[in-house]
Amino acid sequence: MLFLLLLALGFAIFGLTAYVMSWPLVATQLRDRHPQDRPQMGATPFSPRAFGWFLRLAWRTSGDRDLRFLALPGSIAAWAIAIGGACAALLLVLRITGVVV
Repeated sequence: MLFLLLLALGFAIFGLTAYVMSWPLVATQLRDRHPQDRPQMGATPFSPRAFGWFLRLAWRTSGDRDLRFLALPGSIAAWAIAIGGACAALLLVLRITGVVV
């Protein structure tokens, strides 16, 4: 049980690290080549709009191959954060309620 919890937290931390590394690259690409789309991401990497932008794969509507190349790791990382965090929370709740020992 503890191993699964640590695995889920590690997965979320992996996603957070990759997300923080890819967000500035994507934000710069949007600022330089797609200024009309830049406000969709929000002001900081931790804004809910930026996280949702990556989760929705909104970058796919752009015809820019470079943006797609830069944003794919950010989307994978955002999903890793969401899945890892949800699994960790679920395992923690199951542990606290006594369903899983």
